[in-house]
Amino acid sequence: MVVRVASYNTALSRDRAGELKQAIISGSDEQVLATERLLEHINADIILLNEVDYDAIEPLVERLALQQNYPYAFYLPVNTGQASGRDFDKDGVCSDVGADALGFGHFPGQYGMLLLSRFAIDHKASRSFQHFLWRDMPSAKLPHHPDGGVWYDQQDLDVLPLSSKSHWDVVIEIGERKLHCLCSHPAPPVFDGAERRNACRNHDEIRFWSDYLSTKNYFYDDQGRQGGFLGEDFVLLGDLNASSKEGDAYKEAIEQLLKHPKMGRYPFPTSVGGKQHSPRANNSPYHTAVWRMQADYVRLSQGLKLINQGIFWPSSQDPLAQLLKHTSDHRLVFADLSHI
Repeated sequence: MVVRVASYNTALSRDRAGELKQAIISGSDEQVLATERLLEHINADIILLNEVDYDAIEPLVERLALQQNYPYAFYLPVNTGQASGRDFDKDGVCSDVGADALGFGHFPGQYGMLLLSRFAIDHKASRSFQHFLWRDMPSAKLPHHPDGGVWYDQQDLDVLPLSSKSHWDVVIEIGERKLHCLCSHPAPPVFDGAERRNACRNHDEIRFWSDYLSTKNYFYDDQGRQGGFLGEDFVLLGDLNASSKEGDAYKEAIEQLLKHPKMGRYPFPTSVGGKQHSPRANNSPYHTAVWRMQADYVRLSQGLKLINQGIFWPSSQDPLAQLLKHTSDHRLVFADLSHI
């Protein structure tokens, strides 16, 4: 059986709570309709959508279930916009939104995540790590002031989760096999200061998956279970906001993850449109965002056979390029896989 799995940062999130929900319900929003056309063309069996506001997920799920046959969905609250009671950016004001929220956001659930599937989801076996505290990661890369002092005090660390949104291990039943979809959307490693608190968080949000796949035992999930990954087949999905070749991230974490022993040794997908968009950049065929970086990933475990893969970014001369009009500044990544 060949299964298409995809990851797409939709950039559908809006500035205020309720705006995206109303746009979806209206049935006339240009960006929502363009996104739906793109998803219909790609026709993925399993797809992770990043940047879908949590309060808008149910009407979007209903539309896509009817239009594109996605009878199963996985979504949970995320940390973005959740009040912390702390002054995380150290500007002297505890605003409970933006940089002072548990994850950057102006209202709870902004920039949420949604996994859609044409195969049944084992919700009982699936895991989420929204509430795992950053301080509980051994040797965490916590930020420091330029003078060496700690950035976050103990009261900050008592409430600050590692995940800026959430980390999910979603178990999907395909025949008699179980496919684990490892989903996340780490903080961008910018929009901070000399302490590089966002870059540090991005590093450890990505390192989370390397440690998880190595079955390290320090993990505890939101369901009360402990320990790391115990599955076999997996697909890593998401906008990781990091590249081993370009950008502002600390590159050790993404390099370690992509070379993990359990990760399949497959080449990265490329696109004609990415090369055309940045002809002078050596890494441009691998770019997944118009701001010129490989940020989005669909990576298979070594127990899966890669049949085909790609970045949907056709040449500007290709009629299919019209599908990108009014959509995200990211490009959808997909892989067609088969069990060995």
